[in-house]
Formats: sequence, structure tokens, C-alpha cells
Amino acid sequence: MLLTLSSPFWVRDVSAEIETSIAISQGIRTDNFDWNIAGNIYGTNPNILSELTWSDLMIVQTKAHGQLTIADKFYLRCSLAYGWIIDGDNQDSDYWGDNRTGEFSRSNNSSDDGNVMDVSVGLGYQFRPKNGKFAITPLIGLSYHEQNFVMTNGYQTIDIPAPDEARESQTGPFPDLNSKYDARWMGPWTGVDLSLNIINEIKLSGVMELHLADYAGVADWNLRDDFQHPKSFEHSAYGYGIFISIAIDYAFNEGWNIGITTSYQDWSTDSGKSRTYRSDGAELGTRFNEANWDSLTAEAGITYSF
Repeated sequence: MLLTLSSPFWVRDVSAEIETSIAISQGIRTDNFDWNIAGNIYGTNPNILSELTWSDLMIVQTKAHGQLTIADKFYLRCSLAYGWIIDGDNQDSDYWGDNRTGEFSRSNNSSDDGNVMDVSVGLGYQFRPKNGKFAITPLIGLSYHEQNFVMTNGYQTIDIPAPDEARESQTGPFPDLNSKYDARWMGPWTGVDLSLNIINEIKLSGVMELHLADYAGVADWNLRDDFQHPKSFEHSAYGYGIFISIAIDYAFNEGWNIGITTSYQDWSTDSGKSRTYRSDGAELGTRFNEANWDSLTAEAGITYSF
């Protein structure tokens, strides 16, 4: 359940010089994330060599949100959200051929541990008609997002030895999997906040943001003796994303309101670089094809405004 603290500033005296609100919310979030690399720096041999997918991640998230308006014009907002991954699936696949053909290795693993965090700051100028019922605020800002994934309970689904390997196929559960992949997205954004006072007690609001980001991923593949630890390989690329949010709030007392919010974000990267660090000290580079992340959140909260 999501809690938001804020006095219904949309019904306050707009002549006030400073209006401030603080909101606390709790909610459920579902994420999907994937990345893949090619066999060489040219994006060939094959064009997709290895692909990792995290799907149906269930996350319990807590969020704090602050907003400051000066002279009913200058507008600052910031937010911090932190979530705990409690359930999800991971798949790790490797291919011999282009376009995901010739799959020779696949493991299906648990991803019911890890955490996520989102930080955002925005500054804008608010435009409000004389009746005060509607406001539009263009903004610019900076944001930082991270996902810290943990893979456990390994299960080898496909295992096809190479022709020169003198071993038999081995499928089934395998012990001690505790691999990690940490993803980071950071950069500027531009967007707009909208609010509409339907009646004195009820307000509808929306947010839309367009993001640019530097993407970085770092992995620790704990069962690979031929890789270094704790940094087995890393990824870098330029990314972009969109964030959309809709909320409805009810002012139930002087300075207090409760509300529900739903939000969606979708992020991707262009191609970039992947570098693997081997235990013998060698460093190998290849093309990082892409990373993709989408997230849907539903939350409820309480807000106090003063």
C-alpha cells in the first residue's frame, strides 16, 4: 500500500509565497530486463553470442517524494525510491549461430534476491490560469537508476558440448550459483508535470519525462574460475528512456491527502562495449549489443503539505 503526505496545495491560498509537500508511498513493482553481446567487436561471429534475461521480477518498493513551489511559479521536486526483489526468473543462453540459432547452453535460474533504486531531481516553471484549477510545469532534471540482480538455484536446461570437447552433456540443477549483475542508468531528462483540480477535494495529475542516460553494467560470475572476481566483465553504452505517471489524490483533512499512483518506464541502449576480465590477467573485448528495461509500478500513499 502506498502512502503520500501533502496538504492539498491546489486548494490553498495561491498568494502564499512557498508551498511544500512531502509524500511517502508503498507499492508493488514488476520489472523485466535483458542484455546481449556479440562474438566480436564487429557484432558478428555470431551476432548474438550470449543473452541474459530477467523476467517477471516482483519488487516491493518504498518511495519518498518532496515538492517545493515558490511564488506559485518556481517549482522543484525530488524523489527517492528503493525496492527489494522478492521473486523473478533468469535465463542465460549462449549460441553458436546468428539470430539466436544453435543454442548450445541454457540455464534457468531464480532471481528472488537483489534490490533497485531510483533518484530524480527536477526544476521547472509552473503556469497556472487565474482560476487555479489547472497547472502545467515544464521541467529539466537529472536521474539515477540502478538494478542489482542476484542469480541463485541454477538449473542447466540445455548443454551441448562442442565437437572437440571430450565430455557428456550435463543438465539438471547445479549447486552454489550466486552470480550478480548490477546495472546503472544516469543522465539528464526533460518533461512536464500536469495537474487538474476536479473538485476541491480531488486532484488528478500526470507526469511525462524523456531521458538520456549513460549505461554501465558490472558482473560477478561466481562459478567461472576463468574470470576475475568481483569484476568478471563490464558493459557500457548510451541509453534513453521514457517515464509516465498518473495519480489521483483525495484531500481528507487540512494539509493531508491520500492517493494512488501508477507509473511506467521503458529504457533501452544503443550498442556499446563489453570487456571481460580473465583470471590469467587477459582482457577481452566484444560488442555490447543492447540492454532493455521496463517497469510498471502501482502504489498508494499519504501526503502532507505545509
